[in-house]
Amino acid sequence: MQKRNGFTLLEVLIVVVIAVSVAAFALPAYKKTQEKNKYMAAQGVLLDLGTAVRALRADVAAEGGTTFPTNTITLTLMNTYQNGTGSSLTTDLKDQHNTDLLYSLFSRRYMQPIAYDTGSSSKYKGFGFFICPDGTAKNDYCCNNDSAVVACMYNNDLGSSSSTGGKYWGAAFMEDGSIRRIEK
Repeated sequence: MQKRNGFTLLEVLIVVVIAVSVAAFALPAYKKTQEKNKYMAAQGVLLDLGTAVRALRADVAAEGGTTFPTNTITLTLMNTYQNGTGSSLTTDLKDQHNTDLLYSLFSRRYMQPIAYDTGSSSKYKGFGFFICPDGTAKNDYCCNNDSAVVACMYNNDLGSSSSTGGKYWGAAFMEDGSIRRIEK
């Protein structure tokens, strides 16, 4: 009997089929895990943002100030905030309150800078962040006509066709300090 050197074609094909099968099952699970991890990281930023807004609102109320904000605000790079009309929040607050107190309090005292994605001025891990008006139900962005929403986040790229079916599309930070998932 001769001693075999190497592998037969059938043995190689079996190994390739097994490797492809394992990869076919592992890839969707990996994508789901990636989506969930990005969502959880962004949710940590949402928690910081919501806590900061609640603290600022409490301080403003203690000083006899008006509500903050009056319009939905989009957070963008370098913590330059924009209101729903696109004007800068600094100008908007000066117009409303004749002072830049709220802007300086929020950007320097309450909110840590967000490490935005490379090449994006308004996304962190693919999520955009918004501060909802105080005590007013607005349908802007992800505030969803709910006056109890303080801040929210969503990822336009994660629709119902994503690997998690939109399960990790967005979240809202509520007045009571809880976070509610928003599914698409």
